[in-house]
Amino acid sequence: MFQNHIYAFLLLTLCSCTWNQQPDSGGPSTREEAVGIVSTIHSGVRDTERGFYNLLYGLRDGVDSFVYDAQKDYYQDYQK
Repeated sequence: MFQNHIYAFLLLTLCSCTWNQQPDSGGPSTREEAVGIVSTIHSGVRDTERGFYNLLYGLRDGVDSFVYDAQKDYYQDYQK
């Protein structure tokens, strides 16, 4: 029972310290800076995703063409 009170007190202390932080905590100070940071993150994620998809599609196309060529050679050599 006493432990629950201690946990509640610690939780309230943590929340009050979090809510009472100064606004200048190292974050972006203007809207333009915030938009610039989010835009940079979005561009990085988009470019990484695009590169990964291009890699996967390139691998798939390479494997597909290899399998197609192998099947074509098999049918040309063994279907005579």
